[in-house]
Amino acid sequence: MNTEPLFTPKEEYNDIVTRISLPDSPVGIDAQYTHAIIITYLRQIAARLDKIESQLASAR
Repeated sequence: MNTEPLFTPKEEYNDIVTRISLPDSPVGIDAQYTHAIIITYLRQIAARLDKIESQLASAR
């Protein structure tokens, strides 16, 4: 999942949305979609950090 999260269709986040779903939420925004985007960014950051850490470890 290395695409721009803001341009990813909602349907691709169904798994994440299902996990964080709360039907009675009083939030005025689409909190599920927003959280799915944030989680996607965090996954991408974690993958990049893993790659950097691996490169640093092999450079020693």
